[in-house]
Amino acid sequence: MAQWDDPRADLPDLTAARGLLALWVFAYHANLHLAFAGTASFIGRGYLGVDGFFVLSGLVLAHRHPAPVQTVAAYGGFWWRRFVRLYPTALAMLLLLALLFLLAKLAGVHPHQALRASGREFLLQLLLLNGLGFSDGWTWNYPSWSISTEWIGYLLFPAIALGIARLGLRSTVQGLIAMALLLLVLSGSSPSGLNLSYQGALPRFLPEFAAGILLARLVHLGWRPWPWQIIGIAGLVLLTLGIWLRQHTAMGDALVASALWLLLWAMATGPQRLFARLPILMRFGALSYPFYMAYAPVEVIAAHLWSAAGSDPAHWPYLWLVPLFLSNLALAWITAQTIERPALRHLAGRRRDR
Repeated sequence: MAQWDDPRADLPDLTAARGLLALWVFAYHANLHLAFAGTASFIGRGYLGVDGFFVLSGLVLAHRHPAPVQTVAAYGGFWWRRFVRLYPTALAMLLLLALLFLLAKLAGVHPHQALRASGREFLLQLLLLNGLGFSDGWTWNYPSWSISTEWIGYLLFPAIALGIARLGLRSTVQGLIAMALLLLVLSGSSPSGLNLSYQGALPRFLPEFAAGILLARLVHLGWRPWPWQIIGIAGLVLLTLGIWLRQHTAMGDALVASALWLLLWAMATGPQRLFARLPILMRFGALSYPFYMAYAPVEVIAAHLWSAAGSDPAHWPYLWLVPLFLSNLALAWITAQTIERPALRHLAGRRRDR
């Protein structure tokens, strides 16, 4: 708990959690091409890794900012730091895709879907509006829909955090239950469960982002009804139950999301050494954001090469999966070195506000 009490301290287990969630989402996207796992499997539910990112975002922000922002200058400083953390990488991937599509057009190669490279969709992503219900589908750097909703969360965070900071223990627990019920209603009323990327992104995001802030409030209040190990085991049990239940009802997604809440809560209250001894995972966790954002450009190139060769990735799964992962990792590392870290270091005045 000592690291949690210091807002400047990193939380290694939560950094590792970012890496694990990014791997889960990557496996889900790869499975769309390979179908090596059924849609009802753990991998087939990898879109819920994004829900883990939403909760983690609220949790880590509340750790970094235990005292609510209350002045206009502080609001501006907070938003600027979050913008610098978020936007340069998103912009770099969008411009890279624009360059790829321009080169393809000059070579006489056209995208399979006309909207995939439309000017309207480009503008929506440029302005971070593609996750607010204005977008028509998977276009340009399609994972950026979640970045659009994250930005809305950053804009709302000072007000949400100020309200939650006034809650006592009972109200905080009640708030978490209310957020879980909202997700249960949302997933149960949608044929695709919580797999809502464009038209339902905000209703999916806001309860989870708020849940992360509420979980941080529980930690600040010092409330932990069971040891972190028991909380983590309960999360794993609920995760398994939710994956199984999703085969029968879309409400299973809400249980999986709630399981992620418990797992992240356990990691936040634990000794911060569960994954700290795995340096590869820690490094990957630090690369998780550019890794997540780099998937679309890599997938566009890989899919075109396979299509030009007249081959199906499903027939050669490892020949698709391994180069795709390594290329994704390489682009993420290059982006982190040339875009993300210089932006944080120079634009944010060397303040590592993750």
